[in-house]
Amino acid sequence: MPLKEAIKLFDPSNIFLRERVLKRIKDMEELAEKKHEYKTITKEKIIIQEKLEDPGSFTLPCSLNQTFFRNSLCNLGASVSIMPLSVAERLGYEDYKPSKSSLVLGDRIIRRPNDMLENMPLWIMHIEVPTDFIVMKMDEKP
Repeated sequence: MPLKEAIKLFDPSNIFLRERVLKRIKDMEELAEKKHEYKTITKEKIIIQEKLEDPGSFTLPCSLNQTFFRNSLCNLGASVSIMPLSVAERLGYEDYKPSKSSLVLGDRIIRRPNDMLENMPLWIMHIEVPTDFIVMKMDEKP
């Protein structure tokens, strides 16, 4: 028995429930009709997105402790900022905080960072961004 026919069997005194069910059925029918319309539109008009070139690495110029870095790599999805130990030593940082964290890198290797630098004043353009850096020993750039 279709649902619309079953509604006729509802208690006539319960008008509120009957109206809610009828409204829900009407909404579902409209939604099904819209889905059908969208299917026909997409079948008639196929849009193919043009392939774009790889934009490369997203880098920004920044400065830290009066030292300018021309191409600092920005990872927009990362929740950590990593600084190579060699850069921290070159900048003269000695006040490290111990770090008990571990990082899982892109190749699934787990690394334990050496230490951490907290609230370092990182300048991007004319904006100071206090940043916590995880200091890790890394291979030098070839």
